Amino acid sequence: MELTAVLKLLKSHPDRPLLIHAEAPVFNTFTDWIHRWRVNGMRRANGRKPKNIDLINQIDALLVGEDHIRWKLVRASGGDRLNESADRLAGFARSQARLGHWR
Repeated sequence: MELTAVLKLLKSHPDRPLLIHAEAPVFNTFTDWIHRWRVNGMRRANGRKPKNIDLINQIDALLVGEDHIRWKLVRASGGDRLNESADRLAGFARSQARLGHWR
């Protein structure tokens, strides 16, 4: 879900300065790991492709050459107001989907 949110954000705000608040897996993917993955043919050290590689590739394509996008690491359940709000909204969406309200 987090990767989908990042993808939608980037698509809906092209060419605008952005500060993306992300928990460690997403933050590390785009600030650290992806550089090595590119060198290794988009494969991790164990030779496997990262999970959700299709979303990662789409996001990576939107980030190439974009110097107006910044990342902020936030802790999961670490008191970041925006992150906690996003978690509540995701939980609500998940419950509505389970009830069959969103398909």
